[in-house]
Amino acid sequence: MSRIRANQITNQSADGAPVVQNGLIVTGVTTSTNISVGQSVTATNFYGSGVGLVGVASTDYIVTGTAATFTGPVTFSNKVDVTDGDFNLPVGNSLARNNFANTGDFRYNTTTGKLELYNGTVWENVGNSQPLINNISPTSFSGAAGTSITLVGQNFVSGANVHFVSSVNGSSTAAGSVAFVNSGILTATTPVLTTAGEPYGVKVTNPDGGMTLLEAALDAGTAPTWTTPAGSIGSGIQKDTAISGIAVTATDPDGQTITYSEVTSVLTSNADTPASTMNLTLNSSTGAITGTAPSVSADTTYNFTIRASDGVNTTDRAFSLGIMAASEPLYWFRGSAHGGTGASDTSVVTGWYTSGNDHRSSGGGNANNDRTYVYKNGSSRTGVGIHQYLSSNNSVTIPADHNKFRVTVSSYSISSHGVHFGWGGGSQGNSSRYSVNWTNTGNGTHTYDIPASMPGNAYHFTSGVNCGQNCNNQIQITQALSFNSANPP
Repeated sequence: MSRIRANQITNQSADGAPVVQNGLIVTGVTTSTNISVGQSVTATNFYGSGVGLVGVASTDYIVTGTAATFTGPVTFSNKVDVTDGDFNLPVGNSLARNNFANTGDFRYNTTTGKLELYNGTVWENVGNSQPLINNISPTSFSGAAGTSITLVGQNFVSGANVHFVSSVNGSSTAAGSVAFVNSGILTATTPVLTTAGEPYGVKVTNPDGGMTLLEAALDAGTAPTWTTPAGSIGSGIQKDTAISGIAVTATDPDGQTITYSEVTSVLTSNADTPASTMNLTLNSSTGAITGTAPSVSADTTYNFTIRASDGVNTTDRAFSLGIMAASEPLYWFRGSAHGGTGASDTSVVTGWYTSGNDHRSSGGGNANNDRTYVYKNGSSRTGVGIHQYLSSNNSVTIPADHNKFRVTVSSYSISSHGVHFGWGGGSQGNSSRYSVNWTNTGNGTHTYDIPASMPGNAYHFTSGVNCGQNCNNQIQITQALSFNSANPP
């Protein structure tokens, strides 16, 4: 027989349940008001709230999907046994505490690293207290004893000790005194601390042994002192020229090595050269500033801030550099009347050469501290077209941005023909063939346009006279210079 169909199954006497000697296999869902099991029930899963379950051994596994609640006194028979498992506590930082916690709540605080218990009013640590230092003020001092340091944090206790711990060798030195302000503030006076052990950590130890350390928090040295005054460290620097000989310097009272760096992004940055940045190099060890001046289109002052650091302490100072769009005037000759030294000034022209023709005439040329002088005198025996020139021995390059030439004539005379000055090409002594010259201009200061083809090329500066029979011509010049009209002398 493979199937029995019945609405009710009883024992033979119809007064109880049938006895199933070898077990009963039921598939599907069985609903029953009460199930009485004489020995045991084995189940893969149990579903339900579990309300009303009694006599469940601690080694049984019951999964309800909800928290288990135990009422009544905790006894051996109704305790939670996690001998062979894990008991997971709530975990979080101090900010994550439940503001509506119940008395007796238990959690692990990740901020303090301690277990804590809610006593009905506040959370308190289980075991040693756990102080915490957030910050201190000041963070540096001279190293002398008696400096007051304020510690800001939490969980400080009256009677706490403060020590200063060297980051170099780990040595710990007690504070001269400690004052408890409240659980979040302590004040401590420093002992003598040397720069050799800096920076120092600050350690707080509560009376119950709870301890915290804020590492490398206090410097025992003073900040660097600037030697270079604030403000301009260079002006009148020509654009596109090499910068050298400019440096900033600072000293450290503790004898520590100083390094230099730019706080702003002007001196060493090349983000927007040349409009707002210079793209120069600042030597971090020496403070030297080198590089090529930016190619400005107008005279520009660059402002920047440089920091001097001893590794812990820093001191900032504001500086500036002035870059000129036009080059400085170039003096081919400058006599004493114009602040120069004339013939002794060899920075541009190193010497002078004179030449003339017709031995039956007299003439010559020279230069001294005051002027250049060239003359020619003829007689009835001389012919026409005689001349005398005074030329610079060396050629001089006209700066590329110069567009003006200025000459001051202190004296001249003409009996015939003329006097003249200008620039000649070729070798020294051959400059009678002018590349450009100006004649018969009269006494005084005269300014001329430089032909556009001449800047950037080298020439001999020349003055001269030419005349004929019975002539008496001469010219004396006290200064000659070229310049950019945007930067006149």
